[in-house]
Order: sequence, then C-alpha cells, then structure tokens
Amino acid sequence: MNIFTALSFLSFLMFTQAGIFAIWKGLKTSESRLFTLLSFLFAIYAGVYSMFFKAESVEKANLFDILASPGWVFFPMVTVYLFIAITRIKNQVITWINYLFLIPASVYSFYIAITDLPSVKLFYRHNNNWYYSPIDTSTPYYIFILYLIVCVLISYFLLISWYFMAPESRDKFRARILLIWLSVFFIVTFFTNLVLPYVGANLIPAVAPINALALISGFAYVLYFVPRKTISSDMIYNLIVNHIKEFLFIADSEGKIYTTNHYTLANLRYNNYEIARSEYSDLFSEPEKVEEAIRSTETRSVSRQIRIDLIASNKDPIPVMLYVIKVTDSYKRNFGYVLSCIDYRQKLQLRDEVAERVRTEKNLSQIRRELEILVKKRTQELQEANLRLQQEVMERRSAEEQIKADLYEKVKLVQEIHHRVKNNIQVIISLVNMLCSHPKIDIPASEKLREIAEKVRYISKIHEDFYSSPNLSSIAFAKYLKKAVGELYSNYGRRKEIVFKLNIADENLDINEAIPLGIIFNELLINAISYAFEADDEKKQKSIINIEYFRNNGRYSLIVSDNGVGLPGHFNEIKSNKVGLQLVSVLVKDHLNGRITHVNQDGATFVVTFESIT
Repeated sequence: MNIFTALSFLSFLMFTQAGIFAIWKGLKTSESRLFTLLSFLFAIYAGVYSMFFKAESVEKANLFDILASPGWVFFPMVTVYLFIAITRIKNQVITWINYLFLIPASVYSFYIAITDLPSVKLFYRHNNNWYYSPIDTSTPYYIFILYLIVCVLISYFLLISWYFMAPESRDKFRARILLIWLSVFFIVTFFTNLVLPYVGANLIPAVAPINALALISGFAYVLYFVPRKTISSDMIYNLIVNHIKEFLFIADSEGKIYTTNHYTLANLRYNNYEIARSEYSDLFSEPEKVEEAIRSTETRSVSRQIRIDLIASNKDPIPVMLYVIKVTDSYKRNFGYVLSCIDYRQKLQLRDEVAERVRTEKNLSQIRRELEILVKKRTQELQEANLRLQQEVMERRSAEEQIKADLYEKVKLVQEIHHRVKNNIQVIISLVNMLCSHPKIDIPASEKLREIAEKVRYISKIHEDFYSSPNLSSIAFAKYLKKAVGELYSNYGRRKEIVFKLNIADENLDINEAIPLGIIFNELLINAISYAFEADDEKKQKSIINIEYFRNNGRYSLIVSDNGVGLPGHFNEIKSNKVGLQLVSVLVKDHLNGRITHVNQDGATFVVTFESIT
C-alpha cells in the first residue's frame, strides 16, 4: 500500500472521529456546528484521496479529485467562518469581502472543478504517485489561488486582532494556539500543494488533507479542551434585553438612546425604531433631570436616584425611580450609558394596599362579630334540619320496602301470567292435534292444522325464551337469532348442506317488538330452508343463506336471503297460499308498523324494516 494512501485513510478516520466527537459534545453553538462541518469536509477530502493515490489512470485520478472537490474547495471559506465565530470580531469590510468575493469564488471554483477540472490542473504519474501541474494560463486557476490567499489573510487578521484585543490571558492563549497550528498547516500546504506543483518538483504529492490534521487539532484543543468562560457578554446582553423586568434604556457615549429591553417596549407600547428616534422629552416628564443625571456620571459610575415619570405612547405617566450607569471598558473608555428605571408603581401600590388592609381588618372585626351571631343561628337551623332529615330517611326506607314488596308481587304476577299463557298455548296445540285426528277432517285440512299447531308451538317457544329474559325492556335479539338458526336448521334442514352467513349487530329490542320479529324471522328462515333449495337440483354452488340484522338512523332492518330457486313470478306475500308468509305480512304491518319487501334475483331476499316504538 502507498504510504500516502495509508496516511490519507488515517486522516479520514481522525477527521470523522473529530466530527462525531463534536456532535457528541453538542451542536448548540455556532463554533461547534462550524467545527463539525469543517471536520467532515476534510474527511471527504482525505477519504477520497486515500483512493486517489491508487488510481490506475488519469481519468480515474480526475474523477477522484472531482469527488474530493467539496472538501478542497469549501474548507478555506468554512475555516474563515469558524475563525469569525471563535474571535467574535464583527468587521464590516470582512463581511463585504465574504459576500462579494469568497462565496462567489468558492461556488465558481466548485463549478469549474466538477465541469472542467483539466482547465485548472493536469495529473501525471511519477514513482507510483500522482502529481499535478497547474494550468497557470487559466483564469479559474488564478481565481482559486486568490480565493485561498484572501482566506489566509482574513484568518491571520482575525487571529492577530483577537490576540491584541483580548482582555483575558485565556483568550490570548487560545489565539496563540490557533496562530501556531494555522501557520503549520499554511506553510506545509503552501509548499506541497502550490509551490512544488508550480515549479514541477516531484518530491511530495499534494497532501493538504494530511496537513489539515494540524489545523483540526488546534481547533479541537481550543474549542473543547481550553477552559471557557461560563458567562459571556452576549449572554449578559441577552439576559438584560429579554428577561430583566425593569425599564432599561441603553444610550451611546453621547447620551443618545438607541435601544431598550423587551419589558420597556411592552409597557410603553413603543417599538425599537420609535425608541431610537425619540428624545428624552418624548420619554420622560422632566428631561432636564435625566441629562443632569448623565452629566453626574463624569465623576462617578452611578448617578443618584431621581423620582420621575415615564411617558407611554398613549401619554399615560408611569412613576419610576431613575438612576444612570456609565458603561466603560477595561481602559475606562466610555462606551455609553444604561438608564435604569425602577417601577415606582409597586411602592405606591404597596402603600395603598397597607391602607386598604387596615380598613379591611376593621371590617373583618365587624364581620367576625356578625358571623358569630349567624353561626349560632345557623347551628340551631341545622339541628332542626337534621331532625327533619332523619324523619325523611325513615319515611324513605319504609317507601323503599313497600316498593320492593310491590315489585316482588309484580314479578310473581308476570310469572303467573306467563305460566298461564304457556298452559293455554299447550291446550290450543292439543286441541289442534285432536282435530287433525278427527275422522271428518280430510288429509289436506289435517296437514294445514298440523302446520298451524307447529307454528303455535314455536310461537310458544319464542314467548318462553323472551319472557325468561331478566329485562323485558331490553331483549338481546342478536343472541336469539344465533340460537334460532341452529334450532331451525336441525328441525327443518335434515339432509341439506346449507351454509349460513350471519351479519348481526348487537342491537336490543323491547319485548313487544322482539316477539313479532322473532316469529317473522322463524317464518322467513323456515321458508328459505324448506323451499329455497330443491333436493333434485344439481347445484353447481353451495347453498347459502345470508342473515343480516342492524340498525341505521333509528330504523331496524332484518334481511333473510338465499341463493336458491327464487320466488314464483308476480309473487305477493299477502296473496300467497302459504300461511306463514301471510302471518309475516300481518305481523310486520300491524304489530311493527313496518314494511316488508322482497327481491327475486339470484335467489329470494326478504327485507323487513321498522322503527322502534321505544
């Protein structure tokens, strides 16, 4: 393996670890975010170059250098941004250079790198290493060189300025560390990537991604291993502007107000633009006192307190206690003034509250005496009410016992009625059976009577099932349907293979609706089992009976359908010669106040719909 390949791969691993370490430490600050970005740019540069040195042809060398171009094109500008974030130096000239030259130059160089790289540099192989010759006659090459030089000059300017302006030795130490490592990286890279390729000396190939370890190490040491200040000036400024609940005005060295905090803007109902355009006469009731307090800070850092009124935008006065603080740097140079106004309304309000509390205590004494009288009177009333309540409790207990006795009697009565109805129905069935055996009754009439007896029998069974329910006002009709399907199939579906498909909703019914609907269901299902499927029919599909029961918008529906032979033409359940279907029609119309319809398509379908009477 080529030594430069191994070093590039090792650099790739270390850059990647640096980026991951920065993410692990947290990306809450701009310095950490820019350091992470710079680490991954160098990781791309080094990772691709670990394959670049093993390229087999010029075309592959060009391809690998294009893939590495995000790293070697953008890392100079990101480095400048990182120096700006660390030094916190805000220079208007650097800002304009950044927008007018650095950003356009980096974007243009990246465009040239991915579209026309041979116009900038040509690669050639020597001693199993790849070198390049710069095209010193091309404009993109000189733009990129100028772009690098400007980035280096700005970086040195920021670090040297920070070193001489830093008031603390800790910041001076950080500046020295960055200057040393930047110089190491710049000098080595200048010779390996610019000077040697320019003069055509094939001593060392371009190893900027390996040299960059020095720069990243310096950044990592300064950012994560040098002790930091716990509180910065920006933090203090943001604390004052965003969170201090006092009236604060910040003035320049000439005493001109240029900003204030959020609390002042909210209470005076101004915005920052209006504050910057305001004079003392616009904001204070006695502006001459404010000017006098500012002048007094020439001999002292803080003026004495002055009782004065602030003027809100709606001209309402706000009483405050004003004092002026002169702001200076470590060299005692005057940077400006802070006009702090303590809200005096709280003190006035406190004085009013004290007076109000005295009046309240006198009133409370009077109220206390009146309450004692009321308590005695109320106690007597409660004792009388307690006696009445005890009497009402006794009366209610007696009434509840009477209700329980009446309820028990009614239950017994219902059971007796049900028993007698059951016995009467059995008598009717017996009489009908006797008529069937009478010698004067012919066979067709006997069959009709037996059919009637059978219908009376299952009506009795339905009656017994429903009246045995614990709650007659809420019959679990879905449970009955499932039970009835099994019973009717076992009685009428012998030697028939029928598949039942149930789609039954859990909707309860009143006893007066459940009995007629149960009879209707029995008739429709018996009719489907008995007549829908003929025994001699060579069916090509299974015999299926669908049963649906549901409620929609307060209207109940019961559907019984089959895929059998269907109904005869011009069928009418009222005019039908079948007693069961005639009974169904009567029950639907007279007992449920509903309607029954039938569909004769792919079998027979009966639909019963009605609205609940409860």
